[in-house]
Amino acid sequence: MVLAYHPKNEVTSPLKLQQSRWQLDDILPLDYQLPSGIIENIEANIHANFLILLSRDVYSEGDSQPLFDYLLTRQGEFTPDFWLMMEKWLVDELQHYEALRRVYRLLAGVSFEAMDLAFAKRNHEIEPIRSLLKDEFTILVGLLFDEMGSTISYRRDLWEYYQYYGHEIGRIGKYLVMDEGIHFNNAVNLIKKNHSDRIQEIPFLLDQISQLESKLRRYCKTFFLDHAQEQFRFPKNFNQVIIQLILARFGLDKFPNEANTLWSWKPDGCMLVPTV
Repeated sequence: MVLAYHPKNEVTSPLKLQQSRWQLDDILPLDYQLPSGIIENIEANIHANFLILLSRDVYSEGDSQPLFDYLLTRQGEFTPDFWLMMEKWLVDELQHYEALRRVYRLLAGVSFEAMDLAFAKRNHEIEPIRSLLKDEFTILVGLLFDEMGSTISYRRDLWEYYQYYGHEIGRIGKYLVMDEGIHFNNAVNLIKKNHSDRIQEIPFLLDQISQLESKLRRYCKTFFLDHAQEQFRFPKNFNQVIIQLILARFGLDKFPNEANTLWSWKPDGCMLVPTV
């Protein structure tokens, strides 16, 4: 997978965009080996659940490329600012994909070749999520929903899983959380700069996105709404809290108190949130 968009001219923009600065090879090089005995010292159910989680997350991060490729077919519809943001986004997401491939290979013994074959068989469906992709603004609102949800989701994963596998894999988990937050902030800033006249539409659009996710009840393998494959890992008010968090950034709602514990919720009677 490679970055496929290159602007013909250098674009100068006052838009403030952040991008991740970590380098995967500095943290988890291809020849990295797990510390001796580390898996044997982890509870079996934690390890088994993490492998199930990774088997989904690896590929959903890679689904960023097919989404980007689809947007390229509509390249002329979007502003230079949008493309600057999306280039940075794709670079980060593909680094996440490669990072999780390396983690999955280390922990599950799945080869890169097997992962490549599995990814090649995925059917990336645009049609079910086409309403999210109507124009630049609706795409940005979709990113707000996805990236905020991912920030919370990866924070849970860091707490439940990544921390047990040594310093390096723990760092990968921390950078995943950080990067999703960066992507969220970039989308917020772009909306405020170029689409301030449509900010009042955000509550309605977020409700529509949440309803679409509930209606689909599945992940269409095109990056957006990937949390549909693990809705059971969060309380029933998860989407509403996410929506309220987003609205708070635009001054459209207050910060929800539930956000402080959303990532650490567990079903009654469970020590660990089931992954299936």
